[in-house]
Amino acid sequence: MTVDSSIQRFACTQCGKCCNRSPEVELSEAAALADIFVFRLMFRLYWLPNQLSDYVGDADATGNRSAVFYERKRLLGACAARKFPAKVRRNGKAVDYTKYLMISALAVDVTPGACAALNGTRCGIHQRRPLSCQSVPFHYSRGEASAEADLAAFVATSEYQCDTGATADVVLSDGKIIASGFTAARSEAIALAERDRAWASAIVRQMKASSAAGSLPTLQEIEANAQFAATTISMRVGWQIAADAGVIAPGECERLTELQLQAIDRELASGRCSRDAAETLMEMRTEYRGQLNEVPSSSKLRS
Repeated sequence: MTVDSSIQRFACTQCGKCCNRSPEVELSEAAALADIFVFRLMFRLYWLPNQLSDYVGDADATGNRSAVFYERKRLLGACAARKFPAKVRRNGKAVDYTKYLMISALAVDVTPGACAALNGTRCGIHQRRPLSCQSVPFHYSRGEASAEADLAAFVATSEYQCDTGATADVVLSDGKIIASGFTAARSEAIALAERDRAWASAIVRQMKASSAAGSLPTLQEIEANAQFAATTISMRVGWQIAADAGVIAPGECERLTELQLQAIDRELASGRCSRDAAETLMEMRTEYRGQLNEVPSSSKLRS
């Protein structure tokens, strides 16, 4: 039997092994899932040279870096909350780069090695799962030119039990993603990230304002942390900025705060939290309770 090397197959076996951490989501998704996850506002910095000739990153399955570079540049430009120029000296040469600041939301990992929504080996919120989960193994932050290499790396992960056999769905053909579920999730996620730019831009404006000192990280702090990890703070700040900027209604800020308090209390009562996670949740609970105490009870919206 001849195997068609131009197509790749993939099917999830619901082994739960790739659900090994809680998800990163777009800002609007955090609001929609505030009753499920406890979120942190996340700041991540990406660097990309301005010219293809200076790019030394990933290539596609054929070893060509061109398509990967230009797709990466397009996606970063479309979703970045802020971008600004930089110069890097490499091999004695000054190389022009662009820095891209991405702002999203990260769910707190309450149990090491498992998503907070995982129920046994199954997703406990499958119908509501984030777009980052719906697009696995073709995460929407990665261009289609990387899809073949991304799939190969994903299914090669030793503990994953993915089905790539002859009866599994065809997901790639000639390097193109053809499975409609993946393409729809990727398109929806990019569109959502672009719509959320008004919210992200409001956060950036507050980062620049002296009145935000102490509540938001500076760009210098984010850059200093970038080589180790992304920078996260309580999502409370994100909710409040969205309300102040008119991205969400003022009453919605209180509702989301209450939902997050309920989620925090639920996780702390579950007894499954690691020590670090419990400390983070307790700090956030104090912060959220303090915010609600500042709001007249008549203006609070109960969930």
